[in-house]
Amino acid sequence: MSVANDLDTLPGFLQETSLNAGCRIVLDQFKRRDPVHAYLFSGARGLGKATFAKALACTLFCDEPKKPCGECDACRQVLHDANPDVLRMIPDGEKRIGVERVREVIEKISQHAFGAGFRIVMIWPVEMLTAQAQNCLLKSLEEPVSNVVFLLTTNEMTAVLGTIASRCACVKMTPWPDETMRAELRNKGYPDKSVAKILPICSGNIGLAVSMLEEQDQEGEFRNWAEKALSVSCDADVVRLSTKIKDDRGEADRYLVAIEQALHQALLIKTERLTTAALEMVTKPWKETVMNASAESMLQLLHEVTQARRYKASQVNWQSTADQLLMKILGETIKWRQ
Repeated sequence: MSVANDLDTLPGFLQETSLNAGCRIVLDQFKRRDPVHAYLFSGARGLGKATFAKALACTLFCDEPKKPCGECDACRQVLHDANPDVLRMIPDGEKRIGVERVREVIEKISQHAFGAGFRIVMIWPVEMLTAQAQNCLLKSLEEPVSNVVFLLTTNEMTAVLGTIASRCACVKMTPWPDETMRAELRNKGYPDKSVAKILPICSGNIGLAVSMLEEQDQEGEFRNWAEKALSVSCDADVVRLSTKIKDDRGEADRYLVAIEQALHQALLIKTERLTTAALEMVTKPWKETVMNASAESMLQLLHEVTQARRYKASQVNWQSTADQLLMKILGETIKWRQ
């Protein structure tokens, strides 16, 4: 992939219309080469936390007046994971990051940098660190090494040790404005008609939008299952939906993300950040459910999805995890119909 294509995912983050106040402050700190020692970016999957972190790394090393340029050697090295002063800790599939990997990185940052300036440690998502690894990381955050910047991301703040969060500048990534989303997706070459269909569904989530546009048929299957799951009315519904996915552990995250995204969209509607027009493309039962449900109960279900993801990461039987989640959903939907 060319550097130009790598940077295709960055422009939207660097526009004033898509950056919230927190992100603008952080970007300005990196442009001035005056960052704090650690940042923790939080937000739903697909909002681009890791992409923004990579953009910040480019900004810190870029030597051009307009940072990041994406063309200089420094930017190319960061984008192609070839800068020895940028260290990454990313999980291998579903395997959690152990304490040995954290110790290895800490040992490296205690040594001299290869270049003359900063070193960056990227960790995402932090919740994939084992408890021992998080505690080991905490020691480095408590006693920061000069010119070392930690860029951490999390999909769920409650899964991060409070002591880690308290030692970072916490920045919440927010949904993209529709017009910025539309322009970005058009620049990527997606048809206007397809973009118009998915914008109300993805609720400002650029990652979800790209995923849906690339795999509309398959994503539609996950979305359809999620809407059925969130509209269950009896034990038989739970059994039928659970049976459908019992042997599909490999796609478990996509089922959970589909539920999560449907709930996020519903919450935006309940809080009047989206109009009910966003429900035009959903199934009738889920549309009726959204209209009857409370925002509080939807927030509770989002918590249950996070819990299900933790169980899955801990190697708990996937069907058992799915059954528990579906039964929790059934309990809430019964309340909504009363």
